[in-house]
Amino acid sequence: MGAATSVRKLTVDSVALLEQLQPSAAELQRKREVRALVQRELAREWPACRVLPFGSSESGTGFSGSDVDLGIYFTDIAVDQQSQLTMRERVGILETARARLAALFVVKEFVQFARVPVLKLWDPVRQVACDVSVGGVHVLLNTALIKYYGRVDPRVRPLAFAIKYWAKRRGINDSANGTLSSYGYSLLLLFYLQARQSPLLPASQHTPFESLQSETNLSALLQRLHALPTAGPLAPSTAVGTPFQDSVGGLLAGFFQFYASQFDWENDVVSVRSGTPLPKATKWTHAVAWRLSIEDPFELAHDVGRVIFNRKGQQLLSAEFHRAFDLVCAGTRLDTICSADATSWNASASCYLCDSSEHKARECATLQQSRHPDEVRLASPAALAAECWYCGESGHFKAACPMQFFCNIPLQPDGLGAAPYSPALRAPVAASKSQPIPIPAKKSSAAALGGADRGRWERGMSPPKPSKKKKRALQSSAALVLSPTLSTAPVPPALASPSPSLLTKKRRKRRHRQHAQRCALSASPPEAPVPPMQPRKLDIAGPCS
Repeated sequence: MGAATSVRKLTVDSVALLEQLQPSAAELQRKREVRALVQRELAREWPACRVLPFGSSESGTGFSGSDVDLGIYFTDIAVDQQSQLTMRERVGILETARARLAALFVVKEFVQFARVPVLKLWDPVRQVACDVSVGGVHVLLNTALIKYYGRVDPRVRPLAFAIKYWAKRRGINDSANGTLSSYGYSLLLLFYLQARQSPLLPASQHTPFESLQSETNLSALLQRLHALPTAGPLAPSTAVGTPFQDSVGGLLAGFFQFYASQFDWENDVVSVRSGTPLPKATKWTHAVAWRLSIEDPFELAHDVGRVIFNRKGQQLLSAEFHRAFDLVCAGTRLDTICSADATSWNASASCYLCDSSEHKARECATLQQSRHPDEVRLASPAALAAECWYCGESGHFKAACPMQFFCNIPLQPDGLGAAPYSPALRAPVAASKSQPIPIPAKKSSAAALGGADRGRWERGMSPPKPSKKKKRALQSSAALVLSPTLSTAPVPPALASPSPSLLTKKRRKRRHRQHAQRCALSASPPEAPVPPMQPRKLDIAGPCS
């Protein structure tokens, strides 16, 4: 009875939190006006421009007062080509947009050196903040997917609000400083509702979104997104389930329990696309055992959990899940579970690495010293303008990449990592029926040289080219070794190569003939000079003259 009462209280608290935090109709109207204003101004510069909203504000999981995420798209460019724009092209587009919008908005910040450059604006008339970027098609699909799942099951929105509110209050919702983003928590929720004993949501590969990824025209893609079905909840599952477990409070308690004790963080990957956990060792080329991995349902090579760049961030995340589940089992109300009390690291600090209140975790000196033990390197302007090829983000070189932490992690720290490669694990290869070709062992370059050539090699100079005589000798010896074993079929006389002895006889006869000709020319007396030819007079008159 006590557990049922606790779950009922969680349900009431979650629904009340949704009603309290969701934006009002007037606020949604102001956000739509901001989008229309940006669209009108940028269309004067680019007639084929479309400004589309994405993110939590569009998917229905955004809080009241949150920013509006706007993406710049072009209808005259293919979808895949726009996703391949370089960093310089994206920054150039945003520079032009800033010049156009500076008279209507207050430019708060222009973040150029990031994985996705962002132009942060503030509308003083409507009191709305917006982030403008050059959008990719995957953000539209991600937003539409979360919105679609919210329509399929109405319990998704109150659960998403409760989980995001808990993560923000407990200080584990900051992707820039080593914890998960709001999008990451949304994927965790969707995967839990797919992987539980009685699934409530289908895998994304079984939804209409699987065919949308092949669409190359932006206008056609938007039409298909607006035409998505908005059917009600799925058919009841055949698995065992009770109203107590399937209520909002029961699902919230199950969410904390699932990631606190059931999901294998070290060996499995969260996959909303498949609806089941994937093996981490086969999913990623460089799997990190200690870190939570989340597969993006549309960018399959993108790990949403890679923002967790330090072990302390992962330990903090795991500890918060265990704490939340323990409080749920004790019958605690939702406000107490989400409160930033003395057990929360952000109650008195802003960096969970060194418990300091003067900087964020990404700027911590402990993090810099762990990358460069000898010296703490400051980011130069060249490094800020660079793009790291190792992780794809801008603002640093590969030597200062946070992903370098993963290079020194052993494959089997606790016997849980991926097994090392062994030749014994390879599949047997069918034995060849042909006889092996006896190729002579090749000498090293230095050993094959002698005398002056060896000296040239040791001084770093290239040895002289072999003469034609040496080349012929090498070719003839190789032909003698390889020809008996390559094929037993008779070779036509027209294609057969002459033997070395025959070549020697022809060469000797040719030299003897040339010597005889030179001797005959030197022994013969000089001939009399030939008188010059006299020009002949032509009879121009002809017989008719």
